[in-house]
Amino acid sequence: MSNQQLTPEQMKVFNKALEDRIIEANQDKTKTKWKTVLPDLMAADVFAVAAMGDKTDANGNRLLNVMVMTNKEGQQIIPFFTSPARMSVLATPQHKSFNCMKVNTVRLFNAIKGRTAVLNPGSPCSKIFTPFEMNLLVMENKELLKVKPAPANPVAPTDTLVAEDD
Repeated sequence: MSNQQLTPEQMKVFNKALEDRIIEANQDKTKTKWKTVLPDLMAADVFAVAAMGDKTDANGNRLLNVMVMTNKEGQQIIPFFTSPARMSVLATPQHKSFNCMKVNTVRLFNAIKGRTAVLNPGSPCSKIFTPFEMNLLVMENKELLKVKPAPANPVAPTDTLVAEDD
């Protein structure tokens, strides 16, 4: 089931169910449950700290500028999230808001080729994706990369304010 055509409230419910399934898949020592979660994750819209850049690729497509973090091992990773609320792990006292972009998972993976990405870092529904895994998932889900007509009311990336824990 894709969350591409859902209302914001329906998307919240869909992504919450997806998060619950990711937690369950992470607890499965055999990793077989991930096989049932991945198709829905690939069809889902996720959130990245990103904005469209000014540079273009060889085909004239604008390139995506995404946030890159460094993990404890010194490896650069790109965080992405199932909901804006999950982005609170990025907040610092000095930086509480971010440019948040909603993007299809396959499109995100295609845009960040060669980089490691982590879904919902620091949460029970976290998962690391290697460049090899992302490339395979993009190839398996190429139909999701087809150009779709622009929505009648295009929504620009928004600044998402991350709530402070009191």
